[in-house]
Amino acid sequence: MRQTKTPRFDHEEISLAPPRTQQNVIQWPSEKQLQEVSKRLLRINQLGMRWEAKGDYFNSGDLAYQIQEIIRATDDLFRKTQRIKGNLEHAEV
Repeated sequence: MRQTKTPRFDHEEISLAPPRTQQNVIQWPSEKQLQEVSKRLLRINQLGMRWEAKGDYFNSGDLAYQIQEIIRATDDLFRKTQRIKGNLEHAEV
């Protein structure tokens, strides 16, 4: 086995934290983006109801299910933020 004088990795030169770049900043959606999503969901909901009225229960049912999942996920997110807010308020006391 051949020995080398220099290690393969110089652990002192390896940074565990990546350099702060724009990609490392949390990207929050704008209010306009959130409103646009809400408008799109409303249009999808209306389309699904029209499909159901025409007898297309497969596609309308799929849309209804997916919109209900979005609503449930949003409700879960809201509850989570309420818990975090409550925990932070208790920690500050």
